[in-house]
Amino acid sequence: MNEPRYEGQGDEENVEGTTLRAWVDEMGAFVKEIDPNHLLGAGIEGHGTQYGFGGDEGNPFVHLQQSPYLDFTSAHPYPTEYWADLTLDETKELIRAWITDSHEKVGKPFFMGEFNVHNVDRAAWWSEIYADFEAAGGDGSAFWWYQDREIDGKFGVTRGDPELDVFRAHSARMAAKSGHTSPTDTPSSSPSTGEPTTAPEPTTTPDPTGTPTASPTAGTPCRVDYRLSDWGTTFNADVTIHNTGSTAADRWELSFTFPGGQSVTQIWNAIRVQDGRRVTVTHPSGYNTSIAPGATVNFGFSGASQAGTNGVPDSFTLNGTACSSV
Repeated sequence: MNEPRYEGQGDEENVEGTTLRAWVDEMGAFVKEIDPNHLLGAGIEGHGTQYGFGGDEGNPFVHLQQSPYLDFTSAHPYPTEYWADLTLDETKELIRAWITDSHEKVGKPFFMGEFNVHNVDRAAWWSEIYADFEAAGGDGSAFWWYQDREIDGKFGVTRGDPELDVFRAHSARMAAKSGHTSPTDTPSSSPSTGEPTTAPEPTTTPDPTGTPTASPTAGTPCRVDYRLSDWGTTFNADVTIHNTGSTAADRWELSFTFPGGQSVTQIWNAIRVQDGRRVTVTHPSGYNTSIAPGATVNFGFSGASQAGTNGVPDSFTLNGTACSSV
Protein backbone atom coordinates (compact mmCIF):
# COMPACT_ATOMS: atom_id res chain seq x y z
CA MET A 1 0.00 0.00 0.00
CA ASN A 2 1.14 3.55 -0.51
CA GLU A 3 -0.10 6.82 0.96
CA PRO A 4 -3.82 6.02 1.45
CA ARG A 5 -6.02 8.88 2.64
CA TYR A 6 -9.70 9.46 3.47
CA GLU A 7 -9.46 13.19 3.38
CA GLY A 8 -12.09 15.85 4.09
CA GLN A 9 -14.55 13.50 5.81
CA GLY A 10 -14.79 15.20 9.18
CA ASP A 11 -13.18 15.20 12.63
CA GLU A 12 -14.28 11.69 13.58
CA GLU A 13 -12.51 10.14 10.61
CA ASN A 14 -9.43 12.24 11.32
CA VAL A 15 -9.29 10.97 14.91
CA GLU A 16 -10.59 7.39 14.58
CA GLY A 17 -9.88 6.64 10.92
CA THR A 18 -12.67 4.03 10.96
CA THR A 19 -13.34 3.90 7.23
CA LEU A 20 -9.73 3.79 6.07
CA ARG A 21 -8.79 1.31 8.82
CA ALA A 22 -11.52 -1.04 7.55
CA TRP A 23 -10.09 -0.75 4.04
CA VAL A 24 -6.53 -1.41 5.27
CA ASP A 25 -7.76 -4.46 7.21
CA GLU A 26 -9.55 -5.80 4.13
CA MET A 27 -6.64 -5.24 1.76
CA GLY A 28 -4.14 -6.52 4.31
CA ALA A 29 -6.09 -9.71 4.86
CA PHE A 30 -6.30 -10.21 1.08
CA VAL A 31 -2.52 -9.86 0.64
CA LYS A 32 -1.77 -12.13 3.61
CA GLU A 33 -4.11 -14.75 2.22
CA ILE A 34 -2.06 -14.79 -0.99
CA ASP A 35 1.31 -14.75 0.82
CA PRO A 36 1.33 -14.95 4.64
CA ASN A 37 5.11 -14.37 4.67
CA HIS A 38 4.84 -11.02 2.88
CA LEU A 39 5.77 -8.14 5.20
CA LEU A 40 3.16 -5.46 4.77
CA GLY A 41 2.89 -1.76 5.56
CA ALA A 42 0.32 0.91 4.76
CA GLY A 43 2.94 3.34 3.43
CA ILE A 44 1.27 6.33 5.07
CA GLU A 45 2.95 9.72 5.04
CA GLY A 46 2.65 10.49 8.75
CA HIS A 47 0.76 13.73 8.17
CA GLY A 48 -1.28 15.08 11.07
CA THR A 49 -1.80 18.20 13.13
CA GLN A 50 -0.67 16.35 16.26
CA TYR A 51 2.78 16.03 14.69
CA GLY A 52 2.88 19.52 13.20
CA PHE A 53 3.44 17.98 9.79
CA GLY A 54 0.72 18.56 7.21
CA GLY A 55 -2.98 18.26 7.96
CA ASP A 56 -5.36 15.55 9.16
CA GLU A 57 -6.35 13.22 6.32
CA GLY A 58 -8.52 10.49 7.82
CA ASN A 59 -5.49 8.23 8.33
CA PRO A 60 -4.42 8.61 11.98
CA PHE A 61 -0.89 7.30 12.47
CA VAL A 62 -1.50 5.06 15.48
CA HIS A 63 -4.98 3.61 14.94
CA LEU A 64 -4.55 2.92 11.23
CA GLN A 65 -1.27 1.07 11.73
CA GLN A 66 -2.56 -1.00 14.62
CA SER A 67 -4.20 -3.15 11.95
CA PRO A 68 -3.26 -6.79 12.72
CA TYR A 69 -2.40 -7.25 9.04
CA LEU A 70 0.39 -4.66 9.05
CA ASP A 71 3.89 -5.69 10.12
CA PHE A 72 5.49 -2.26 10.44
CA THR A 73 4.63 1.43 10.51
CA SER A 74 5.76 4.06 8.03
CA ALA A 75 6.09 7.76 7.38
CA HIS A 76 7.37 9.87 4.48
CA PRO A 77 9.08 13.05 5.71
CA TYR A 78 9.68 15.82 3.20
CA PRO A 79 10.46 18.58 5.72
CA THR A 80 11.62 21.26 3.27
CA GLU A 81 8.38 21.32 1.28
CA TYR A 82 6.68 24.72 1.46
CA TRP A 83 3.71 23.35 3.42
CA ALA A 84 5.98 21.73 6.03
CA ASP A 85 8.86 24.24 6.28
CA LEU A 86 10.63 22.42 9.13
CA THR A 87 14.09 23.16 10.45
CA LEU A 88 16.63 20.38 10.84
CA ASP A 89 15.98 20.11 14.58
CA GLU A 90 12.20 20.11 14.03
CA THR A 91 12.63 17.29 11.52
CA LYS A 92 14.59 15.19 13.99
CA GLU A 93 11.94 15.82 16.65
CA LEU A 94 9.20 14.75 14.21
CA ILE A 95 10.94 11.49 13.30
CA ARG A 96 11.54 10.71 16.98
CA ALA A 97 7.81 11.20 17.65
CA TRP A 98 6.94 8.68 14.93
CA ILE A 99 9.48 6.18 16.28
CA THR A 100 8.18 6.54 19.84
CA ASP A 101 4.53 6.14 18.82
CA SER A 102 5.42 3.15 16.63
CA HIS A 103 7.20 1.34 19.43
CA GLU A 104 5.14 2.35 22.44
CA LYS A 105 1.60 2.77 21.05
CA VAL A 106 1.48 0.62 17.91
CA GLY A 107 4.04 -1.93 19.06
CA LYS A 108 5.71 -2.32 15.67
CA PRO A 109 9.00 -1.37 13.98
CA PHE A 110 9.18 1.97 12.19
CA PHE A 111 10.21 2.21 8.52
CA MET A 112 10.99 5.66 7.09
CA GLY A 113 10.03 4.56 3.61
CA GLU A 114 10.47 7.83 1.74
CA PHE A 115 12.57 10.81 2.69
CA ASN A 116 14.45 13.69 1.13
CA VAL A 117 15.16 17.42 1.29
CA HIS A 118 15.95 20.13 -1.25
CA ASN A 119 17.36 23.67 -1.32
CA VAL A 120 19.59 22.78 1.67
CA ASP A 121 22.93 21.02 2.15
CA ARG A 122 21.52 17.55 1.56
CA ALA A 123 24.55 15.60 2.80
CA ALA A 124 24.65 17.63 6.02
CA TRP A 125 20.94 17.10 6.67
CA TRP A 126 21.15 13.39 5.88
CA SER A 127 24.14 12.98 8.22
CA GLU A 128 22.34 14.51 11.19
CA ILE A 129 18.95 12.94 10.50
CA TYR A 130 20.24 9.40 10.02
CA ALA A 131 22.46 9.64 13.11
CA ASP A 132 19.49 10.80 15.18
CA PHE A 133 17.25 8.15 13.58
CA GLU A 134 19.67 5.45 14.73
CA ALA A 135 20.01 6.93 18.21
CA ALA A 136 16.23 6.99 18.60
CA GLY A 137 15.92 3.31 17.65
CA GLY A 138 14.53 3.66 14.13
CA ASP A 139 14.21 0.30 12.42
CA GLY A 140 14.53 0.83 8.67
CA SER A 141 14.83 3.58 6.10
CA ALA A 142 14.93 4.44 2.41
CA PHE A 143 15.05 7.68 0.42
CA TRP A 144 13.39 9.15 -2.66
CA TRP A 145 15.01 8.49 -5.08
CA TYR A 146 18.06 7.08 -6.88
CA GLN A 147 18.27 7.63 -10.64
CA ASP A 148 20.87 6.74 -13.26
CA ARG A 149 19.47 8.96 -16.01
CA GLU A 150 17.10 11.93 -16.51
CA ILE A 151 17.83 13.09 -12.98
CA ASP A 152 14.99 14.78 -11.10
CA GLY A 153 16.36 18.20 -10.21
CA LYS A 154 14.45 18.36 -6.93
CA PHE A 155 14.87 14.98 -5.26
CA GLY A 156 16.98 12.93 -7.68
CA VAL A 157 20.13 11.29 -6.28
CA THR A 158 22.72 9.75 -8.58
CA ARG A 159 26.17 8.21 -8.66
CA GLY A 160 28.85 10.40 -7.12
CA ASP A 161 26.48 12.52 -5.00
CA PRO A 162 27.95 13.06 -1.50
CA GLU A 163 24.70 12.07 0.23
CA LEU A 164 25.15 8.53 -1.09
CA ASP A 165 28.24 8.14 1.09
CA VAL A 166 26.11 9.22 4.04
CA PHE A 167 23.46 6.65 3.21
CA ARG A 168 26.01 3.86 2.69
CA ALA A 169 27.49 4.52 6.13
CA HIS A 170 24.01 4.60 7.66
CA SER A 171 23.12 1.36 5.90
CA ALA A 172 26.26 -0.35 7.19
CA ARG A 173 25.51 0.72 10.76
CA MET A 174 21.92 -0.52 10.50
CA ALA A 175 23.14 -3.84 9.08
CA ALA A 176 25.60 -4.23 11.96
CA LYS A 177 22.81 -3.46 14.41
CA SER A 178 20.83 -6.33 12.89
CA GLY A 179 23.76 -8.69 13.24
CA HIS A 180 24.84 -8.55 9.61
CA THR A 181 27.89 -7.11 7.91
CA SER A 182 28.04 -5.26 4.62
CA PRO A 183 30.42 -6.54 1.93
CA THR A 184 33.60 -4.56 1.37
CA ASP A 185 36.08 -4.46 -1.48
CA THR A 186 38.92 -5.56 0.79
CA PRO A 187 38.96 -7.62 4.00
CA SER A 188 38.57 -5.53 7.10
CA SER A 189 37.85 -6.00 10.77
CA SER A 190 34.31 -5.79 12.07
CA PRO A 191 33.07 -2.20 12.40
CA SER A 192 33.40 -0.83 15.92
CA THR A 193 29.73 0.00 16.35
CA GLY A 194 29.38 -1.51 19.81
CA GLU A 195 26.76 -3.90 18.43
CA PRO A 196 27.26 -7.65 18.03
CA THR A 197 28.01 -8.95 14.58
CA THR A 198 27.13 -12.33 13.17
CA ALA A 199 29.88 -14.91 13.33
CA PRO A 200 30.98 -16.41 10.02
CA GLU A 201 28.66 -19.19 8.94
CA PRO A 202 30.03 -22.68 8.38
CA THR A 203 30.89 -23.54 4.81
CA THR A 204 30.03 -26.74 2.99
CA THR A 205 32.88 -28.80 1.55
CA PRO A 206 32.69 -32.08 -0.37
CA ASP A 207 34.21 -35.22 1.14
CA PRO A 208 35.77 -38.03 -0.94
CA THR A 209 32.48 -39.90 -1.10
CA GLY A 210 30.71 -36.93 -2.68
CA THR A 211 28.44 -36.41 0.34
CA PRO A 212 28.44 -32.76 1.43
CA THR A 213 29.49 -32.17 5.02
CA ALA A 214 29.56 -29.00 7.08
CA SER A 215 32.82 -27.53 8.25
CA PRO A 216 33.60 -28.77 11.78
CA THR A 217 31.85 -26.84 14.51
CA ALA A 218 32.67 -27.51 18.13
CA GLY A 219 29.79 -28.41 20.43
CA THR A 220 26.20 -28.43 19.25
CA PRO A 221 24.87 -29.08 15.72
CA CYS A 222 22.95 -25.80 15.66
CA ARG A 223 23.35 -22.17 16.67
CA VAL A 224 20.68 -19.54 17.29
CA ASP A 225 21.27 -15.81 16.90
CA TYR A 226 18.57 -13.96 18.85
CA ARG A 227 18.68 -10.18 18.31
CA LEU A 228 16.48 -8.23 20.73
CA SER A 229 15.17 -4.69 20.27
CA ASP A 230 13.55 -3.78 23.60
CA TRP A 231 11.30 -0.74 24.01
CA GLY A 232 10.01 -1.39 27.52
CA THR A 233 6.48 -2.69 27.11
CA THR A 234 7.00 -3.88 23.52
CA PHE A 235 9.88 -5.55 21.71
CA ASN A 236 11.02 -7.13 18.47
CA ALA A 237 13.19 -10.20 18.06
CA ASP A 238 15.12 -11.23 14.96
CA VAL A 239 16.04 -14.92 15.07
CA THR A 240 18.41 -16.83 12.79
CA ILE A 241 18.89 -20.59 13.08
CA HIS A 242 22.22 -21.95 11.80
CA ASN A 243 22.50 -25.65 11.01
CA THR A 244 26.11 -26.34 12.01
CA GLY A 245 25.68 -30.10 11.83
CA SER A 246 26.12 -32.61 9.03
CA THR A 247 22.48 -33.57 8.43
CA ALA A 248 19.44 -31.55 7.38
CA ALA A 249 16.98 -30.38 10.04
CA ASP A 250 13.73 -31.48 8.39
CA ARG A 251 10.40 -30.06 9.52
CA TRP A 252 12.33 -27.92 11.95
CA GLU A 253 10.90 -26.88 15.29
CA LEU A 254 12.65 -24.38 17.59
CA SER A 255 11.68 -24.19 21.25
CA PHE A 256 12.68 -21.71 23.95
CA THR A 257 11.40 -20.18 27.18
CA PHE A 258 11.04 -16.46 27.76
CA PRO A 259 12.82 -15.18 30.88
CA GLY A 260 9.83 -13.04 31.91
CA GLY A 261 6.18 -12.51 31.07
CA GLN A 262 6.70 -11.82 27.38
CA SER A 263 4.05 -12.73 24.82
CA VAL A 264 4.35 -12.93 21.06
CA THR A 265 1.82 -10.71 19.30
CA GLN A 266 2.93 -11.12 15.66
CA ILE A 267 5.35 -13.40 13.83
CA TRP A 268 6.65 -13.54 10.27
CA ASN A 269 8.33 -16.31 8.25
CA ALA A 270 7.23 -18.88 10.84
CA ILE A 271 4.33 -20.22 12.92
CA ARG A 272 4.33 -20.12 16.72
CA VAL A 273 2.54 -21.74 19.63
CA GLN A 274 2.95 -20.21 23.09
CA ASP A 275 2.07 -21.86 26.40
CA GLY A 276 2.91 -19.57 29.27
CA ARG A 277 6.56 -18.60 28.87
CA ARG A 278 7.29 -21.58 26.59
CA VAL A 279 7.31 -20.86 22.84
CA THR A 280 7.57 -23.34 19.97
CA VAL A 281 8.23 -21.97 16.50
CA THR A 282 7.89 -24.07 13.35
CA HIS A 283 8.41 -23.56 9.65
CA PRO A 284 5.62 -21.98 7.56
CA SER A 285 3.38 -24.45 5.76
CA GLY A 286 5.17 -25.62 2.61
CA TYR A 287 7.98 -23.05 2.96
CA ASN A 288 11.49 -23.29 4.42
CA THR A 289 10.62 -26.70 5.83
CA SER A 290 14.22 -27.94 5.98
CA ILE A 291 17.55 -26.41 7.03
CA ALA A 292 20.40 -27.95 5.05
CA PRO A 293 23.85 -28.42 6.62
CA GLY A 294 25.61 -25.05 6.65
CA ALA A 295 22.37 -23.20 5.86
CA THR A 296 20.22 -20.82 7.89
CA VAL A 297 16.60 -19.78 8.25
CA ASN A 298 15.39 -16.52 9.68
CA PHE A 299 12.16 -15.35 11.29
CA GLY A 300 11.11 -12.46 13.45
CA PHE A 301 8.35 -11.46 15.81
CA SER A 302 6.90 -8.60 17.81
CA GLY A 303 5.85 -9.00 21.41
CA ALA A 304 4.57 -7.39 24.58
CA SER A 305 6.36 -7.39 27.92
CA GLN A 306 6.57 -5.69 31.27
CA ALA A 307 9.16 -2.93 31.33
CA GLY A 308 12.46 -4.13 32.76
CA THR A 309 11.68 -7.85 32.49
CA ASN A 310 12.61 -8.49 28.86
CA GLY A 311 15.66 -10.48 27.91
CA VAL A 312 17.08 -13.17 25.65
CA PRO A 313 16.01 -16.78 26.35
CA ASP A 314 18.69 -18.81 28.13
CA SER A 315 18.53 -21.83 25.84
CA PHE A 316 17.13 -23.11 22.55
CA THR A 317 16.41 -26.58 21.17
CA LEU A 318 16.06 -27.49 17.51
CA ASN A 319 14.00 -30.63 16.92
CA GLY A 320 14.74 -31.56 20.53
CA THR A 321 18.51 -30.99 20.33
CA ALA A 322 20.18 -28.22 22.33
CA CYS A 323 21.69 -25.36 20.32
CA SER A 324 24.37 -22.86 21.19
CA SER A 325 23.32 -19.21 21.11
CA VAL A 326 24.78 -15.74 20.77
